[in-house]
Amino acid sequence: MSFMKSFLAVTALAAVASANALTIVASDSATNAPYGDGWQTSDNGGFGYNAWTQYPNGGQRFISGADFGIFAGGNGASMGRELSVAPMTMGVYTVTVKHNVANNVAFSGLNVKSAIDTQFGGASELLSFGLTPGTSNNSIFVKGAAPINLGVELRGRTLNYELQWSGGTYILKVTDAGNPLITGTRTGTLGGNVKALGFGNFNSGGSQDLLFRNPVVAVPEPASMMALGLGAAALLRRRKKS
Repeated sequence: MSFMKSFLAVTALAAVASANALTIVASDSATNAPYGDGWQTSDNGGFGYNAWTQYPNGGQRFISGADFGIFAGGNGASMGRELSVAPMTMGVYTVTVKHNVANNVAFSGLNVKSAIDTQFGGASELLSFGLTPGTSNNSIFVKGAAPINLGVELRGRTLNYELQWSGGTYILKVTDAGNPLITGTRTGTLGGNVKALGFGNFNSGGSQDLLFRNPVVAVPEPASMMALGLGAAALLRRRKKS
């Protein structure tokens, strides 16, 4: 099977997994009651999460309508959210993000971790993705993999991220919320079980915001995740041979 056929097969599996029934294990919204007086680290809206963790650095957090917001200070800002469920060997994480940043200073985006610990990155980081100055403003940076080039300016654009993982492999899909034809995927190895989510904006200066809404973690039907894991593994093996 050619590389392109392998890629299309894995992409098709991702679509199948997305379409099948999901059991939501963690969900939150900035419109939930605990955020009515602002966003404190002690707030715990939704379900399936522990309270928020403020990581070191400057910057502040805010609520803007249905969005959680992080704006950068001198050294950026970041927040973490630990899942109240056990570390997840498989799952689907979806979140809607807007990178309102200049993208000429530092990383702005998300990560998944094996533990909440005391910093945004570190040894517990399994994967990070978002915008960085080192990649084109048309591309999403993916740690340990090639960028996802969507071919359009991404700053200020609303993006839907979907991360599926199983059996040590993942598929990351990014889609323009306003135009589903603008989309791209990347596959790779995860190297651990997911226990926490991170949200970071390490730019500096005014009007440098990371906005995100509806971080949802779910478990799909076992058959779907088995197919996803086998398909992603096949593609990774193909890459190693090429």
